[in-house]
Amino acid sequence: MTSTALDRWRTSGLGRLAELEGVHATLTGPGPGRRWGTTQLNRSLFVALVAQFQSYCRDLHDAAARVHVDAAIAGQKQTLHLLIRQGRKLETHNPRRSTLGHDFGRLGFSLIEDLKATGPATVEQLDLLDLLVDYRNAIGHGDEVRIAALEASGRVKATKKSYLQHRRSLDALAGTIDATVAAGLARVLGTTTPW
Repeated sequence: MTSTALDRWRTSGLGRLAELEGVHATLTGPGPGRRWGTTQLNRSLFVALVAQFQSYCRDLHDAAARVHVDAAIAGQKQTLHLLIRQGRKLETHNPRRSTLGHDFGRLGFSLIEDLKATGPATVEQLDLLDLLVDYRNAIGHGDEVRIAALEASGRVKATKKSYLQHRRSLDALAGTIDATVAAGLARVLGTTTPW
């Protein structure tokens, strides 16, 4: 079982990305081969990817907060809900590991440490998330020097192939985060996993 947030990511979120991918395919053609003059279109894929992932993270935090608040006694629910959501960085900051650690830490567990404990693949996905956020920000601010430096690392490039690799990585990370948050809530609340 998965959270409603992960279900929305895999339907609506990836669906929105598929719309943009469809436009890309219409403009560049369906066949294999190198396409020229697509750099800005490819960059837009990365901007949308990080935006949709941030939406997923906010939705998951909302779902986790509801579970936490539902477990509280009646007189504490409103205050607890306010404290969990007050100053939530996912509203104004990028969805990098420090932001996720801050916001989900308000639920009583260390999301990033719990994610790291799942293995090196997840650590690599967290590293790639931070890289993608940096790349998206460089694109959004028109910082060609920073874009070139990030692309020179060899880990990201304004190509459809690179975008698809990173989309798969974020989808896998979303699934791991979903299960890790459920386990963290169960541990903190002394209940079964909520999803």
